[in-house]
Amino acid sequence: MSTLPFMQNKVEVRPDLAFTWRAFHDLSGDRPVGMAVGRIPFTAIDRYAARFGIDARDDFERFMFLIRAMDVAFVEWAGKQTG
Repeated sequence: MSTLPFMQNKVEVRPDLAFTWRAFHDLSGDRPVGMAVGRIPFTAIDRYAARFGIDARDDFERFMFLIRAMDVAFVEWAGKQTG
C-alpha cells in the first residue's frame, strides 16, 4: 500500500509541544488579511495565553517565542507559494 503524498511530510510533534502546536494552528485564523500572509498579532497570542492560564513571565515568553518561530517559518513558506 502506498503512502498518500500529504502523509509523506507529516510532522511528529513531541508531546510536550502539542499544546503550542495546536495553539499555532488556532492562532493562524487571527492573521490579518491582505495581499500577503500576515503575522499573527501579539494581541492574539496574549489573549490565547491568558485564556489558557499562561501567565508566568517565563512561560509566556517561551510560548510567544515558539509561536513566533513557527509563524516566521509559515509566512516564509506561504510567500514562496504565491510567487
